[in-house]
Amino acid sequence: MKLDRISILIMAGGLGKRFGDPGKIFTRVCGEPVIERVLRVVSLFGEIYIAVSPYTKSYSQDLCKRYKCIETPGSGYPWDLSIALSKLEKPVLVLPADLPFITHDSIESFLSRALEIREPVVTLRVCRDDFCDPIGVSLIRGKGGSWANIDYNYSEEFIDIDTKEDLQRAEELCDSMADR
Repeated sequence: MKLDRISILIMAGGLGKRFGDPGKIFTRVCGEPVIERVLRVVSLFGEIYIAVSPYTKSYSQDLCKRYKCIETPGSGYPWDLSIALSKLEKPVLVLPADLPFITHDSIESFLSRALEIREPVVTLRVCRDDFCDPIGVSLIRGKGGSWANIDYNYSEEFIDIDTKEDLQRAEELCDSMADR
């Protein structure tokens, strides 16, 4: 199955509880807001929509001038995702806004592999130390209770910013990349 068109949904409405600030996705990593890094990577894949909530709406005003924003109530990731998906035609590539090092190649690889699977939902999981964890990247092609997982070995491109410690680790990576 090939994709003629795809919608890209960036989930950007969280409270940022562990980080301590709902504006975490606008925190700079390697000199650029995290969400801008994600948007740049996915911009070639399709039309971009950004899910915002009352917690992030004020932070997102400039983004909503450049991209289509979908307002969600901020009731939690699964509920906000469901609301946003109900407003979009499938297929939809879903990504969190806090993956500063995600690459075009990793998204392309995931999509290529996901398209070979018939399940209505395919999720990317990152595996480390015999444990695999979803990171919020999914291809949604339809409704249904069944899904499949595609596992990738942990690498720096799958780091997400959930805490201040994650931000510090990301900045250290920026510094080491500049030294290369």
